[in-house]
Amino acid sequence: MTPRRTTADDASAAAPDAGAGALEQGGSELYWRLRQDVLDGRFPRGAPLLETALATAYGTSRTPVREALNLLEHDGLLERAARGYRVRSGTPEDVVEIYEARIALESEAAASAALRRTDLDLARLRHQHDLIRDSGDERLVRAANFRFHEALWQAGHNDTVTQLLVKLTARLRIYDSGPPSPFGGAEELHAEHEDILRAIADHDAEAARAAARGHLQRSLEQRIRSMVEGDGTPP
Repeated sequence: MTPRRTTADDASAAAPDAGAGALEQGGSELYWRLRQDVLDGRFPRGAPLLETALATAYGTSRTPVREALNLLEHDGLLERAARGYRVRSGTPEDVVEIYEARIALESEAAASAALRRTDLDLARLRHQHDLIRDSGDERLVRAANFRFHEALWQAGHNDTVTQLLVKLTARLRIYDSGPPSPFGGAEELHAEHEDILRAIADHDAEAARAAARGHLQRSLEQRIRSMVEGDGTPP
């Protein structure tokens, strides 16, 4: 199955690829191209991803396609099907489980950032924080929100935690295909980030952990409300 563009392209522009700044993890160029196309929703759900068709579509041989598909299965983005692979589907329960794992990991990343952050880390966080505050464009706010969290992971200087968070947020992209959960307003989002940023700047690990946990818990509660009110079972 060759990739197709869908209405999800607009959403993907607002929610950048989780791990866009983590190419150092390895993987071929084809792996990263396929990964982005999966995250952008360019393959119909349930349609088989066949080595031969993908090799033709991406102008390569079957061997690198096979290697890329195996890596994407390992990432939790694909699953084996009767014919090749297919994009994984998730239930609302899967979405909640991933959020809960993310809360546990990212709150610890925030605490670690408070202890290990450099001046450059702090400057990156403040830059995204200011973009959220100053932009009136919701798409740009969502993009800056993601980049803030990515900068937070990196400021913790724990590659294992960062890689796990990259994988979790990528799986959320394909599992949680309902409408974006509301932020409750950019002002509320900015205030919560302000608490996280202040704690990290002050080297206060406990405050950073608590602020990050509260912020992500609110996001989970909003997602649950959205799924229940809209009967938002991911297709």
